[in-house]
Amino acid sequence: MDSLPYIDRLPLRAVGEELAVDAAATPHLWAPRLLDHRPAAPRLTVLFGDDRPPARASVEALLEDFLRAETARRLGPRLMALADRAGIPRPSAVRVARQKTRWASRSSSGTVSLSVLLLFLPAPVADHVLLHELCHVVHMDHSPAFHALLEKLDPLARAHDASLRTADRDYVPRWINPRAAPGAS
Repeated sequence: MDSLPYIDRLPLRAVGEELAVDAAATPHLWAPRLLDHRPAAPRLTVLFGDDRPPARASVEALLEDFLRAETARRLGPRLMALADRAGIPRPSAVRVARQKTRWASRSSSGTVSLSVLLLFLPAPVADHVLLHELCHVVHMDHSPAFHALLEKLDPLARAHDASLRTADRDYVPRWINPRAAPGAS
């Protein structure tokens, strides 16, 4: 087996990377593992033992762990850089989760939580989400002042907001999409 029929690629648009996902049997391996071939090749390989493909849930869990780490590694620093460029205080902490209904959020304690699904959005739209959360550092509401600041930092804010309404269907793969239609693959 060299491919997974339900996951063949990870289009990480926010960071401009598309990774092929394949599978390979490895003798004496008890639990599936993920092998990252970057930077040599844009590819991830799910390793499994005994020539039995791993259960779909196992593969999805491995890839979700990879996405959590990648979100923290790539979008956490990007959030901080956007804060610095905008002259907004940095968040007190960045947390990564697979949020079911939000792309990101900011708590009153200053922590910004980022969804792993942000990696699948086009970079300008992902940056819009990050800027939206940074604007909550200054305005903890969605007042006219909040929107004025957001539009100052992102002149295409309204267009980006509109694209977020269907982004889960347009960009996020079905296997990880919590808002996918029932039975979607």
